[in-house]
Amino acid sequence: MIVTLHLVALALYGLATALTLAPFMGVRPAPRALTIALPCAGAAIHVVGISQLTLVGLGPALSMLALCLVLLQLASEKLLRGSAVSFFAGPLATGLVGLAILSGLAPGAETVGARNTWFVLHVALSALGVALMALAFIAAALYLLQFRELKARRFGQIFQLFPPLELLDQLNRVALVTGFPALTLGVLLALGYGAQFSGGLHVAKAQLVWGIFTWVVLGWAVWVRLVRHWAGRRAALASIAGFCAVLLVYVALKLTQPGAERFL
Repeated sequence: MIVTLHLVALALYGLATALTLAPFMGVRPAPRALTIALPCAGAAIHVVGISQLTLVGLGPALSMLALCLVLLQLASEKLLRGSAVSFFAGPLATGLVGLAILSGLAPGAETVGARNTWFVLHVALSALGVALMALAFIAAALYLLQFRELKARRFGQIFQLFPPLELLDQLNRVALVTGFPALTLGVLLALGYGAQFSGGLHVAKAQLVWGIFTWVVLGWAVWVRLVRHWAGRRAALASIAGFCAVLLVYVALKLTQPGAERFL
């Protein structure tokens, strides 16, 4: 049942992504109501599927990350009054759901009470923080693409479909500033339940290293925006560099400690 729900969500996300990318393939754009209704329906089904998981393991963690990304995509589309974010967020969320299914999704009956609550909050807040960092990366990528088009005086589809540079820069800032406290709480909860429940769920060293590294990178990105007052192209480059560094460290740790028993 869980896999079936995820497959339905995957199909809806994939269809929404195809419709969003249609204008770049010479196809007439789909109605905006449809491009929003499909991911909304997928997210609703996705929530039902996640509610039956314990969130322990790589597959459930990727599924939670994909759900957070889709919800942020829908929220940002309302802010930007367009579907530009879905050009990146749609394929990314679809791929994450597919990877979650391949990694394994199964209901679990372990951990109840406070320990389970701590763990669920840790995964949810950590996934939200990483998803917001991904959203900042997407906004930065969209900013640089449109900046390049404007500088080259090319006013094609990118110029017509993407929102103004000021809105993309604002989205990048909001995503970073919101993501840092969410990830901070996620890391603190991981340290808390790891110390309190030493006989049950524990935090692997690789997971802790990656979590702290991600927190430091996200904190740096927020610092250069708020304290150093970086904005525009320079802030976009910082967001992209930080997100790429987080991905590279994840891949390095995953290669040194393979397995799907935890997020790493």
